[in-house]
Amino acid sequence: VVTQEQYVSSTKRQKMGISRNIVDAIHNLDPPGRFLEKDPRTGLWNEVSHKKAIEKTSQALRDGAAHLRKQLSADLGNP
Repeated sequence: VVTQEQYVSSTKRQKMGISRNIVDAIHNLDPPGRFLEKDPRTGLWNEVSHKKAIEKTSQALRDGAAHLRKQLSADLGNP
């Protein structure tokens, strides 16, 4: 299990590995989890590629990490 603090302080390569591990863990559930996106034309949900699932997972982790990064920076500045 990777904490948000570990994700924020990871290298780019490590972050991609974390995202890949999350996607793989979801795909390996029983029943398997899927990553979906809604087709705006039809309104139907379609499964995205493995690569896109990793990209979207990385984006979600980055978005969630912004606040945490600021907090960690403030904490380091206040011993």
